[in-house]
Amino acid sequence: MSGRVLLVADLATNRIALKAKLSHACYEVIQAAGGVEAMVAARRESPDVIVMDARMPGIDGIACCAQLGADPATRSVPVVLVAASGDRAAALQGLAAGAEDILHHPIDEAALLARMRNLMREKAMRDELAMRSQTCRALGLAEEAAAPPIPEAAMRVEVICADPRVCQAVRRALAPQLPARIDCLTPRRALESRPEGDAPDLVIAVPSATAGPDLAHMLPDLRSRPATRNAAILALLPDGHTSAAAAAALDLGANACSSADADAEELALRVQGLVRRKRDTDRLRASLADGLRLAVTDPLTGLYNRRYAQHHLNRIAMRAAATGGRYALMLLDVDRFKSVNDRFGHAAGDAVLAEVAGRLRDNLRGIDLLSRHGGEEFLAALPDTTAEEARTAAERMRRIVAETPFQPPGHRPLSVTLSVGVAMGGGDHPASVAEVLRAADRALYESKNAGRNLVCFARAAA
Repeated sequence: MSGRVLLVADLATNRIALKAKLSHACYEVIQAAGGVEAMVAARRESPDVIVMDARMPGIDGIACCAQLGADPATRSVPVVLVAASGDRAAALQGLAAGAEDILHHPIDEAALLARMRNLMREKAMRDELAMRSQTCRALGLAEEAAAPPIPEAAMRVEVICADPRVCQAVRRALAPQLPARIDCLTPRRALESRPEGDAPDLVIAVPSATAGPDLAHMLPDLRSRPATRNAAILALLPDGHTSAAAAAALDLGANACSSADADAEELALRVQGLVRRKRDTDRLRASLADGLRLAVTDPLTGLYNRRYAQHHLNRIAMRAAATGGRYALMLLDVDRFKSVNDRFGHAAGDAVLAEVAGRLRDNLRGIDLLSRHGGEEFLAALPDTTAEEARTAAERMRRIVAETPFQPPGHRPLSVTLSVGVAMGGGDHPASVAEVLRAADRALYESKNAGRNLVCFARAAA
């Protein structure tokens, strides 16, 4: 089966007709005869999509949709409501209750199946993001935290059409209905490169009857561009469009379709629902990104951790082997750090480590790697570096720590120094990363034995 659909209708004839269409498309269909039964089935069966009559005795589909959206166990399940043709009130109330879409009797099979494909794809993507975020939390890489609500005033909508008159008409219709910034763009302008962060929440794609690209070209292009890849896309189709046109738009990347003759209130409700769901997905992506970042980052210093450094060192060594270049590895250890903790406390010690990390980071190139190697020890890897350049860099980092006293909060200034061990890798007879690291460690030991606050170079690593 390609997905599980919960079908809710009080009339058995409606359920039978819809089940036949969905089963023929290889969907697993679960049936419920009313709102109460639907809510029980939604929690028990974990459907991928719910298709439900808007008007039913007792708890109707609109009220049921609102209750499902308020329940954490079912809020991620998309709901499609089915209303009688011309029942505008049901459409508006259903969209306001959180329905993904409103279909009308008699239901067109092509439109229904296209909407199922579209919603199944979106839910699978959201479920995967949620699962990965949960995995990060289970591994202790991220914390469960409710993301702060994004104010509706920050909503950003772009209307894209080759005909500026159509763009302005859509903008005028929506502006009184939405607390949003609404921009009008030509398709060419929408596809141009943009600064990072210059991205809309939602795009309304409108094909022009006289000029410009049709949706078959516009939608894939919008989905392929960084600025609009994750935006919600609403395809605004001409009056009297066919179900095949709507199905094609959904299959090409639109999140939803609406007719150009839809009134402003309905269009605004669709926009608000799409943006709300898009931002839910954005929060899942951000949670996952935070978890992955924490997996490779030392929380105290903000530097990469040892796990990440090991993988990156292997890449540096592989590149050096391929090009014949050299690279330097440095181990930098804070001298007598235990005495800092003993005299000033661990909070002061943490502040010193964080500032040491900041000073070192600010004095390395963008291509260099700096990581916390453990405790009060740091690792720096400098690719494409000669021994002379490595010595200069090591001395510079030693000085920027030693020459400026540290000021832990609530304590008098204190002097801190570094001992540095340096080893070279790559070249004509490259040693392994492990051998170069051992050589740097031996050089660090020599620096400590020679009096500390020194840079010592290792002999050949191999």
